Amino acid sequence: MSRPTVAVIGAGFSGLLTTLNILRMSPDVSVQLIERRGVFGLGPAYATGNPKHLLNVRLSNMSAFPDQPRHLADWMAEQPAWFARDDFITRGDYGRYLAHLLDQALRSDRDGERLSLIRGEVRAIRPNGDGWKIMLDGRSSTSADAVVLAQGNLSPAAPSGLDPKLVGSGRYLTDPWRALDALPDDADDILLIGASLTMVDAAIALRRPGRRFTAVSRHGLLPRSHGSTTMPPRQRTYIGSPAEVFRQARLAARDDDWRAVIDDVRHSARDLWSSWPLPQRSRFLRHLRALWDNHRHRLAPGVAREVTSMLASEELEITAARITSLRPDKEQVEAVLKHRGDPKPCPYRFDAVINCSGPSGDVAHSKEPLLTDLLKQGLAAPAPLGLGLAVDPQGRLIDGRMLVHDRLFAIGPLTRGLFWEATAVPDLREQAVTLACHVVNAIQQDIADDFSAAALRLAGSAYGNPLTA
Repeated sequence: MSRPTVAVIGAGFSGLLTTLNILRMSPDVSVQLIERRGVFGLGPAYATGNPKHLLNVRLSNMSAFPDQPRHLADWMAEQPAWFARDDFITRGDYGRYLAHLLDQALRSDRDGERLSLIRGEVRAIRPNGDGWKIMLDGRSSTSADAVVLAQGNLSPAAPSGLDPKLVGSGRYLTDPWRALDALPDDADDILLIGASLTMVDAAIALRRPGRRFTAVSRHGLLPRSHGSTTMPPRQRTYIGSPAEVFRQARLAARDDDWRAVIDDVRHSARDLWSSWPLPQRSRFLRHLRALWDNHRHRLAPGVAREVTSMLASEELEITAARITSLRPDKEQVEAVLKHRGDPKPCPYRFDAVINCSGPSGDVAHSKEPLLTDLLKQGLAAPAPLGLGLAVDPQGRLIDGRMLVHDRLFAIGPLTRGLFWEATAVPDLREQAVTLACHVVNAIQQDIADDFSAAALRLAGSAYGNPLTA
C-alpha cells in the first residue's frame, strides 16, 4: 500500500512549515519538497550572511510553531554563538534555525520514505487521475495526490519607462539580496526604487564611505521603528469601512502608543479585510495601504538608529516621486523623476539602480513559468486587485471556470487576495498549520480507502476466495 503524497512547490518559510506540519499531523503521508534554488528552507531573506540584516519581528514572536512559542528561544539558547540587537536576531541566524528544522525532519525519516527533497523548477502541472503530474525542467516529472504552491514573493514589477537596454547592463539590479556581489565597484550614487524594509536592508548592506543613496517611492514614507519594549495587547475591537477603522485607530492612538493600536488592528486585519466589499478593498489599497505598510512593517530599533544616522549624514535621501523613465547614459543611468506636487519631470544621473519596490502580486503579468502555465491552462485564476491567485477559505485554488480544485492549494503571498495578512512569519506559521490540516483531510480518504481495500483482500484470502475492491 503506497503512501499518499503531497508535493510542496517552494522550500522557503511557507513551504518548509507546510511540509513540517503535514508530517506532524499524519504519519501516513509523504511529502516531496521541491525547490529551484540550491538551498532548502531559507528563502532569499534568510539566506543572507550579513550581520546587519536583522529580523523585523522580535525573537519572542518568531517561533516556527504557534503551539510552542519558546521553540526558537530554546534553540538559540543551545547555540554556541549568535548575534542580536534589542531582541532582534539576524536573518542569517534565523535561517540556521529553519535549516535545523529541516535537518531534524530528514533525520527522523531514517528510511527516506516520508520526506524527499527535489531540486528543480516546476514548469507545469497537469491533472493525473485524482492527483497531479508535476513537470520539472530537464523533462523530468513526478506525481502527487495533492499539490501546494508555496513559491513565496514574486519578483518586483519593472518600473515604468524602463529601457530594455538597461536590463542586463549591470547598472540595473532586480535582486536587492544579490546587490552586494553584483553592484559595479564604481557605483557611488545609487537609486533605490522603493522605501520599504527591503530598501533599508539594501542601503545598510551596501553602505560605505563616499556612497550615497536616493530612495524613491510615490509617498516617500520610511518604515517606522519598533519600540524599545514589547507592548501588551489591548484587545480593542475595530469595525466598519477602511476609513472608519482608520478614524477609530487615530482616536485610540491619542491615548495610547500607536504601535499597540496598529497591533490590535493587525490582529483583526483578516476579519476586516474579508468583511470589506471589493470597492472598499480597492479604496484601502489606493489611499491607505502605504500608510498601513509604513506603520505595520517596522524596523528593528538598531536598524532604525542606523537609518537615522544615514539620513543625518546625507548618505540616504528619501523622496516622494514617480519614475517616468530609466535609460542607460554612457557609464551611468538617467532617471527621470516626477516629484510629488511638481508637474515638471526632472532628470538625474546615477551610477546604478536597484529595484527594492517589493514583491508584485499581479500573477497575470508574472514571468514565473508555473503561474503562467496555470493561468494559460485555466487551472488557476487571478485574484481581484492584483493580489495573487483566487483561492477559497481552505486555500484551494479556484480555476478559470470558478470551480474549486480539491487537491491544489496555495499558501503565503499568493493568497493575499483572500487573506491579506499572509507575508509575515506570525501569520504564515498559523496559515501553515491550517493549510496542512486541510491538505491532510483532503487525502485522508485515500488512506481509508486503501485500508478498506486491504481489509477486503485479507478477508477474502482467509476464506480462500480472494476479493477485489
